[in-house]
Amino acid sequence: MLKPVGKSLAFFAALAACGLPMPASAADTVKVAVSWVGLWDTSQPTFCKDRGEFEKAGLDVRITPTRGGSETVQAVIAGGMDIGYSPGTSAAIAAFVKGAPIKIVGSEFVGQNDTFFYVPVNSPIKTIEDIAGKKVAYPRPGGATEAVLLGLKAERKLDFTPVSSGGMDATRTMTMSGQVDVGYSVPPSGLDAVAKGEIRVLFSGDVVESQREISARVNIASDDFLKNRRPAAEKFFKVLNECIDWAYANPDESAKMFAALNKIDLATAKEALKFYNRNKLRFAPVKGFDESIKWAVTNKFIEQSLTPEQAKAIIDLVP
Repeated sequence: MLKPVGKSLAFFAALAACGLPMPASAADTVKVAVSWVGLWDTSQPTFCKDRGEFEKAGLDVRITPTRGGSETVQAVIAGGMDIGYSPGTSAAIAAFVKGAPIKIVGSEFVGQNDTFFYVPVNSPIKTIEDIAGKKVAYPRPGGATEAVLLGLKAERKLDFTPVSSGGMDATRTMTMSGQVDVGYSVPPSGLDAVAKGEIRVLFSGDVVESQREISARVNIASDDFLKNRRPAAEKFFKVLNECIDWAYANPDESAKMFAALNKIDLATAKEALKFYNRNKLRFAPVKGFDESIKWAVTNKFIEQSLTPEQAKAIIDLVP
C-alpha cells in the first residue's frame, strides 16, 4: 500500500515543480442553481466562472439555470444543488416554513427596478390604472415579480388578474397575441422591442413603494452544505463578491461579456446595465425581512407569521 501512495506524492510534487495545474479533482465542487441566467445580476456567477476566478480559488462551480422562483428553491430542496441563487424571498420563506432544510444565506437583489411591464405599442392601455380588469403576466408563483403585482394591487387598490406565463420569450408571444394584456420583462430582454417601437414600457417594479428597499430576491443554501462544507460556501460568496466588484470597476469589459452571453449588441447591453446599481447586489444585509414575512402572510404564501425562533433560524448569513 505504501508504494502507490509514494508514487502519487511524487506525481503531485512533479506537477508543482513544473508549474502545471493540479488535477481538477482537487477542486471543491459547488453546485449552484441560478434563476434566469442571462440577467445582469444572475449572470455574475457565470461571468466569475468564465473568468476563471472560482478555479483560481480551488472551486469547481457547476451552474444549472432554472426558470426562477420556486424552481430554484426546489432544486436545492431536492438535494442536487448546494446553493440557490436569486429565488424570490417569499418562495424561500414558504419552503422553510414547510420544513425544507434550507437557509437564507444572503440578499441577492434589493428592490424591483430591473423588472418592467409592457404592452404592445398599439394597446389601449396607457396608464397603470388602465390594467384594472386585465391580465398581467409574471413568471412563476413565489417569485419576486409576483410580489410586485400583489404589492401593486394592495397599494393602488387595483383589481386585475396576475397570470403565470413562464419565460420571457413565451410571455412576449402571449402579450403580442392578446393572451395576456400586459407582459413582463427584465433587461436585456425586451429592450430591442422597445427600441423598435413594438412595445411600450408601462411601469417598472419600483412603482411599488413597499418593494423598493426590501431584499426581494435572496440566496439560499442547503442545511447539509452549510453544516458540512461551510468553508466552500464562504469561499464561493467571497470570490463572487470580488468578481461583482470587478464587473462594476470594468464596465466596458463586463458589458462585452453580457452582450456575448445574451447574443445582443453592445449598445443594448450597456443600456441594460443602467438598471443595476452595485448597492442593489450586496449580499448583506437581508433588507426589510420583517416586511417580507408580513407580505408572505398577507398574500397567503404562509398561513401565519414566523415565530421569533423561526425568524432567527431561517437566516444564516455567509460572508
